[in-house]
Amino acid sequence: MIEEEFIAACKKIEKNHKALDNATVIKIYGYYKQATEGDVVGSRPSILKLRARTKYDAWAGVSGMTSTEAKSAYIDLVNNLKLRDEEISCEEREAALEDKHSVAKEMLNKELDLEEYEEIKKLWKAHSIAEDNRDIEGLLATLTEDCRYEIPQIGKTYYNKEGATQFYYDLLGAFPDIDFRLTQIYIGPQGVVEEAKVKATHAKDWLVLPASGEKVEFETAIFFPWDSKAKRFKGERVYFNFDRKFYKKYGMEPPFPELKE
Repeated sequence: MIEEEFIAACKKIEKNHKALDNATVIKIYGYYKQATEGDVVGSRPSILKLRARTKYDAWAGVSGMTSTEAKSAYIDLVNNLKLRDEEISCEEREAALEDKHSVAKEMLNKELDLEEYEEIKKLWKAHSIAEDNRDIEGLLATLTEDCRYEIPQIGKTYYNKEGATQFYYDLLGAFPDIDFRLTQIYIGPQGVVEEAKVKATHAKDWLVLPASGEKVEFETAIFFPWDSKAKRFKGERVYFNFDRKFYKKYGMEPPFPELKE
């Protein structure tokens, strides 16, 4: 009986999965894998592989369940979602997609105002000059009070201006002669995106990077989200190209096993 209900629930998810949010999909995934394969095996993926890590955690979170228990939990979860047996229409899928990407769509639909564009550009220039001059107060003046400095690759976030201050002290302490050379820049009503090549002496440990004492080079991409009410940046989202080649080049041990040769 439970096997038939499980198969029916799986078919219902297959027909309706595009209408589900990511959190629900991941939870369903965990129960399904436990029901069909048993306890999770292997090491946990690093934060650099966020999707694989999330799926692993969902599966590991239900380890210990028997196949029957996992199937029962899967069925209960699907039934509580109140999904339909028939496939949703194209119109409904489009509506679900619109809702899923509503935040991004809101940003996309922001109109370009030339006066605001100049404000954003001027503030970004002030931010860059302050950074070059190691002027922490000047940097903070370009940020909102509730700013956030995020490094998604390793799950690190610095909160508010106190956190932003710590971010810069950490960065400049590790790379005292850091030099950003811009290669691309994009400015719009959503904020600023810049790409740069970085050269610096790696004097101290920084985040997951053990100090090498060498002159290092890497590339970065940074997003500065714009707060149109405060007329300030809401912080930065920073991405680096720290891959296996980078660690190997400078004789550092990769912090995550899957980055090893």
